[in-house]
Amino acid sequence: MEQRDFWHKHARQFADLYDEPTLVNRLFRRALYLRARQTIERIQGVPGAAVLDVGSGPGRNSVLFVKEAGASRVVGVDLAADMVRIARELAERHGVADRCSFAQGDIMTFDPGGGRFDVAVALGVMDYVADPAAMLARMRELSRREVIASFPAFAPLRVAQRRIRYALGGCRVYWFWKSEIEGFFRKAGFAGCELLPCSRAGWLGIGRIG
Repeated sequence: MEQRDFWHKHARQFADLYDEPTLVNRLFRRALYLRARQTIERIQGVPGAAVLDVGSGPGRNSVLFVKEAGASRVVGVDLAADMVRIARELAERHGVADRCSFAQGDIMTFDPGGGRFDVAVALGVMDYVADPAAMLARMRELSRREVIASFPAFAPLRVAQRRIRYALGGCRVYWFWKSEIEGFFRKAGFAGCELLPCSRAGWLGIGRIG
């Protein structure tokens, strides 16, 4: 599986974007930090939320969901074994390992256990998903209240640069128009969605359940 192998190989490099963000990253990858802040604010509206973090990567967001958003339980699922290892170590360092657990797997087939979650989140994941509607539908099955996912917007220079860089590692990337994202949520069974801009790099989509 090309996605799993790519992220396993680049796990530490990606983790450093969160643990040791440079000034360049803060300027040119502002959306990465903005979407996390927007998601934390949404989770704060659900006291003691149980959160599913799809594509949890190095675990930084999962830890923030506990420490800053007040989540009572976070389960992170990621394709790459090395990402899971790094995430577990991070949760231990921050003293939240009792509320943050991580597992390797594909969310489309993986059963995280523990019943449904209040909120299911996928940040920085749809960039690499060929069928976002199917993933949103799966997240909807696992959530009671909201599904939150970020989507990259079309920016010619950024798209070209990312396609070349990721293609060299065997990883496909995608981008989406606003109307496409709205269509993904409808196809996944949501009556509608709220789209919050993430700088100029994309959107944070929020689909409510019930």
